[in-house]
Amino acid sequence: MKGRERIYFEHYWNDFAADKNHSLSEADRAAYTAAYVRSGRVGRIFVSFPQAARDSMPVLAIGGEKANGTLLGQQMKIVATMVVLKDTGHWVLEERPKETTEALVKFL
Repeated sequence: MKGRERIYFEHYWNDFAADKNHSLSEADRAAYTAAYVRSGRVGRIFVSFPQAARDSMPVLAIGGEKANGTLLGQQMKIVATMVVLKDTGHWVLEERPKETTEALVKFL
């Protein structure tokens, strides 16, 4: 995948957004790609999930309605407080910054 990280991420930014033209700005896309390339973590993004599931702490899961947010809520309801944002894709903070921040503040 080396050298093709941006192509890899484009799939997620476009196909998991409610509107691929309004998910992440070009500046954000460039910054995220550079950060993952620099860290060497592309392909290891979800490696910490098993440990996180074993750790005991309050968990807030925020999902977009148009990106399996309801399914995520069903999976997480035993271990997390779940918020599903309407008319939102996978990029909840970029697509609905106000609603995402409100959910975080309420949870805290």
